[in-house]
Amino acid sequence: ALLFTAVLALGILGVAGLLHVDGVLAVFVGGLAFNAVGTGAERTSEVEIDEAVNRFAVLPLFFLLGAALPWQQWAELGWKAPALMVAVLLLRRIPIVLLLRRPLHLPLPDAVYLGWFGPVGVSALFYLTIEAERLGVDDAVLGAGTLVLTASTVAFGLTAAAGRNLYVRAVTGRVDRVRPTRARDRR
Repeated sequence: ALLFTAVLALGILGVAGLLHVDGVLAVFVGGLAFNAVGTGAERTSEVEIDEAVNRFAVLPLFFLLGAALPWQQWAELGWKAPALMVAVLLLRRIPIVLLLRRPLHLPLPDAVYLGWFGPVGVSALFYLTIEAERLGVDDAVLGAGTLVLTASTVAFGLTAAAGRNLYVRAVTGRVDRVRPTRARDRR
């Protein structure tokens, strides 16, 4: 299943390149189409595919980002750096999800959880670097973009376990700890 998914994604990416359309968006739409025609058994195997993709692609990418963080560009942002981080973390999703809570029929704990946990990820890094190169933007833009990405990754990573525990406590009233699950634990 992982091989099929990778070949399908690369095939879609290649066709998108030939058609001169955005490859990441094309692969995303391909994933939506696959999801629409997929069966329950295929969806169950997606958990293992997601874990494999994280191990082989996403984690090394974030390792490389960590090794190449632009500390100097961040320092040059001055007081605006922490202001930008706080503004993005608090204003990017939480207010919107809370405003849409009633139309979406979300209980308050669900809305707060959904509003907080939504890190800026790999696609943001991809678009930031590709568009910055294409447009020839100032290094300060790249610095600010990587700062937001890094702050998001660190904030959500540090609050993930506590956030799950608070969510379970708010929804079920239980106070037991939620442990992270791995694919081998679900078998």
